[in-house]
Amino acid sequence: MRIECRSRLCFPAILSVLLAAIFFLAACSNPEKAKAAHLAKGEAYLKDSRFQEASIEFRNALQIDDKLAAAHWGLAQAFEGLQRFPEMFAELQRTVELDKNNFDARIKLGNMYVAGSKGDTRLIAEAERLAKEILDKEPNHIEAHILMGSVRFAQNKPDEAFQQLNTAIGLDPKRVESYLGLARYYIVTKDQEKALETYKRAIEINPASPIAHTEYGKYLVQLGKAAEAEAEFKKAVEVDPSDKNSRFVLASFYLVNRQLDKAEEAYKALADLDKDKPESQAVLADFYALANRPDDALKIYNSILAKSPEYIQGRYRMAEILLVKGDLQSAGAQIEDLLKKDPHDRQALLLRARVRAQGNLNDYRAAIEDLKEVLRQEPNSRFGLYTMSQVNFNVGLMDQARTFAAELEKNYPDYLPAKLLQIQISIAAGDPKTAVRQASDLLDRLNKTAVDRDNTPGLIAEMRSRTYVSRGIAQGILKNYDAARQDFLAAREITPTSSDVYNNLAGLAMAENKPDEAISSYESALSNDATNYNALNGLTTLYSRQGQFDKAHAQIDKAIQSYPNNASLHFLKAQIYGFERNAQGAEAELSKTIQLDPNYINAYYSLAALFINSRQEERAIAEYRKLLERQPDSAGAYTLIGMLEYSRNNYDRAVESYKKALELDQNAAIAANNLAWLYAVTEKGNLDEAVRLAQGVVQKSPNVAGFVDTLGWIYFKKGLYGAAVEQLQKAVALDGASAKSAGGSASPNYAYHLGVALKAKGDREGARRQLEAALRLGEKIPFAESDDARKALATL
Repeated sequence: MRIECRSRLCFPAILSVLLAAIFFLAACSNPEKAKAAHLAKGEAYLKDSRFQEASIEFRNALQIDDKLAAAHWGLAQAFEGLQRFPEMFAELQRTVELDKNNFDARIKLGNMYVAGSKGDTRLIAEAERLAKEILDKEPNHIEAHILMGSVRFAQNKPDEAFQQLNTAIGLDPKRVESYLGLARYYIVTKDQEKALETYKRAIEINPASPIAHTEYGKYLVQLGKAAEAEAEFKKAVEVDPSDKNSRFVLASFYLVNRQLDKAEEAYKALADLDKDKPESQAVLADFYALANRPDDALKIYNSILAKSPEYIQGRYRMAEILLVKGDLQSAGAQIEDLLKKDPHDRQALLLRARVRAQGNLNDYRAAIEDLKEVLRQEPNSRFGLYTMSQVNFNVGLMDQARTFAAELEKNYPDYLPAKLLQIQISIAAGDPKTAVRQASDLLDRLNKTAVDRDNTPGLIAEMRSRTYVSRGIAQGILKNYDAARQDFLAAREITPTSSDVYNNLAGLAMAENKPDEAISSYESALSNDATNYNALNGLTTLYSRQGQFDKAHAQIDKAIQSYPNNASLHFLKAQIYGFERNAQGAEAELSKTIQLDPNYINAYYSLAALFINSRQEERAIAEYRKLLERQPDSAGAYTLIGMLEYSRNNYDRAVESYKKALELDQNAAIAANNLAWLYAVTEKGNLDEAVRLAQGVVQKSPNVAGFVDTLGWIYFKKGLYGAAVEQLQKAVALDGASAKSAGGSASPNYAYHLGVALKAKGDREGARRQLEAALRLGEKIPFAESDDARKALATL
């Protein structure tokens, strides 16, 4: 049993062990009393919606007695609040198994079977069995009749479903909830008139029922009757000012409709219902976070945690707000405090993974290790699967991203952010048509999604905006520029302060060759976020390409003046110097970037590239070595060192670097290709090993001319002239097609290699054509083997 130290100061280790032993002995001496204490605390936490703390107490009770049905039932409810539905499902099954008289658990489990059935007759049969078990013992159990109605509807027996719902109403004609169930039946059967009539009947039966007014208002929202919906939400609050749910729905309605002044007033009223409870104040803080007022949100959470330091959920939310704000250092500090108390804290591990994936270090491998631990503890973790897919997507590992997204879709088919992620994966995979279809489907679904605690107004609004943006990007790729603009403008209506929307409008303007419009959009993005990297990068790049370096510098200098210690701003200034070919200025700003943020990996790469361009290979290698101190598992850095060492004829060091890259990443194609080439042309390695490496690269990337050329040249070196010609002809064809599409010139090297191979095979005429082509191409692109090509041609 883990003992938490909740005071600000930790006791010495010896004393902690003694206290733990004493506690354990006391618990062992009276297990029934300990169980009861944990259950009582868990129930109290459930009542206050402190689901994380409740789950801990119920788990503690189950460690004493795993067959304690009440603890399994409490844990199921805690998991429901935490939206950990697979675990909730398992706990409900265990509760039903242990307690034959827990009808509430049977009702919840039965509803889960129906909701997740999607035509699976076995699941529907399980729900039917649960409903019958209740009705056999208590024929007049109203919720059991409603569950049976859902079962009959799932079995495509609408008349019997309707009969069950009417039976429920007949058992208690004054019960509002039964009428609401009937109204939902009419909604599903698309009988709008009957649905409206039933909602009104529920209100007639009990005009003072807040839930009747609230549910009616939600339906009116779905019908697009916002004014009437608002009136019902306000009526719900009026008839019972102490009802938290009705106040939450009213506040959410104002938030989703961007009536932020009214929303703030409503959230404050909700928080005032329980001023002394941290979860009550947290609702107001979360509103400020959703309203893009992170500082106000953080102020409230600081106050909450000062009074209630044990409120774990507050620390999670505070870390998340800091993360979204971009203050990764402060977010990381909050997370590490949580992990000191519990190194296996799943929520903290999830947050740390997000921090690691977003930092300049971009330590996605460490992020993935955190996520692996989360999924080891909870294989079906919704946020674990989502974040794992997102991290892999962000670093370009599409196969892995798809795998985890598919698992997420299987376990949580109604999870909206997962559907947005699928759209983004389709775009990245080069399938914009599918992305457009997926986005349209999601928008239709979002328009029908009612606001509740799972689908908050902030989430719905953000999802709708990001879906429009994603569809706009896909339309832009398809060159449907008018449709793309309409989508971006629709997103702007929903989130008018989103810099992402303006950046995409700017990108669209650039695609249409409208630089002035792009500048205006970038400036709008910066008016909402003065240090937005994408906007500053786009604007300064545009100015630089136009030769307006004064404007580019002025834009960055203005930002640096306000935020002198922002490393990204100095990195962008270095880029402007790069456009100007001012190596000294670029070096100074890149050095400043690294000074401000030693983990700014792109600055090391850029500084090394600067030294390469100025033929300072030793300094370039030194920068890559510094980078490896920060990111020791960077296969890319070792590959680049290998290339530099090869260019300096340090073949042994090049081999060592390429091998190290392949140890770290067996899929490092450039390292494998270059090592194979090095073995073939320097006699530093075995040709059979060179063939193995090159074949592996070509198998994974069959349409890269350089990789195919390497394999062909190695075959030539081994005397396999037929195989060599086959590969080298393919390399020449691939290179020619690529040069044509890009409007450039083909490589003389590939033609030279093919000419030599054809000569060795005995095809003198083919060899002559290729060698002549190589020399013609060499007039545009000089190549080292030009003298060898002339000598070979002279012998034909």
